[in-house]
Amino acid sequence: MNGWFERAYSLKIYVSGSFVSQQRLRHMADHLWHLGHQVVGTWLQETAKPADMPQDIFYKQLGIKDLTEVKEADCIIMDILDPSSTGGRYCEWGFSFGQQKLRYVVGNVKGVFDVLADRIFKSWEELFTYFKEHHIVVPRVVTTLTGEEVKPVK
Repeated sequence: MNGWFERAYSLKIYVSGSFVSQQRLRHMADHLWHLGHQVVGTWLQETAKPADMPQDIFYKQLGIKDLTEVKEADCIIMDILDPSSTGGRYCEWGFSFGQQKLRYVVGNVKGVFDVLADRIFKSWEELFTYFKEHHIVVPRVVTTLTGEEVKPVK
């Protein structure tokens, strides 16, 4: 392993993309989870605004929540395979540059900020292959105070 980004432990990942891609990206997030990583972007699970909440308050809460989750993440993956419906992914992408994070893009480069990624992947399959080689999650061994390994409960 050579570099701060090649860790043998789980990454906290924020998956950024168009809201119209939400269902497709849920499957990508599941795949990252099965590789041993934690997906911190809850926008993938959002459904609709509560009926009694004003639209501006709803948007403000979503924006603050999303940026908080980007800040919490070790890595942001921006999916640009589908057109953006709101431009939010570029807000999240830009916000990530004020912090030390891994930045990956999935899709064909569309603008000047896309090329600022640490790596660009043509597809999610290409990204998953890269993760299997460079972001391997090594299971942690839990021990007692005497050094004995604690076996998982079955």
